Amino acid sequence: MTYLQDLETNLKALPKAEIKDAMLYYEQYFYEGHLSDGQAVAEFGTPKNLARRLVADYYMDEARDIPEENQKSPIGLAKIIILALLASPILIPVAITVIALIFAIVVTFAALAFSIVVTLGALGFAAVLGIVGGIFILTQSLLGGLFYISAGIAVIGGLILLWPAVTAMVKGLKQGVFVMIRWIGKKTIGRKGLHHDA
Repeated sequence: MTYLQDLETNLKALPKAEIKDAMLYYEQYFYEGHLSDGQAVAEFGTPKNLARRLVADYYMDEARDIPEENQKSPIGLAKIIILALLASPILIPVAITVIALIFAIVVTFAALAFSIVVTLGALGFAAVLGIVGGIFILTQSLLGGLFYISAGIAVIGGLILLWPAVTAMVKGLKQGVFVMIRWIGKKTIGRKGLHHDA
């Protein structure tokens, strides 16, 4: 395989239009500069490392509004940032720090999402127990049984009403994690070194 074929193979994380643009740019650059594969490795590094830097550059560009279907998950974005950092051996200590920071952010997000789900599940379980308990209490006290049944139904109704807000909050947390990881990537990788100055 040639350098450009390897590069195209390693750019699969980008949308097709971006791959086409990048390949057109590098094909033209190779043609005009009369670069051989060996010269390309000396100038750009391996095709895999160049592809990592190009993918990271694409997802770190704050001016670009990335369509929803092309957005990476926070984990996918973190992987891209880490791979781009590992593409340069000098940045390996930075990569270790970034890995720890991203891990802390993802664990915090997961803990928040888990606590929300567990809280809602516990409320739902308590509501069902209230309804079942109210049915059993009906035989001893009509008002007590009706109270527990109505309280259980009210809690279930509240959960149903809160569900859209909770899902929006979890999506907002996920987007917040995405933005924080993207910010970390921009601060650690930065714009330098991701574009080849030609």
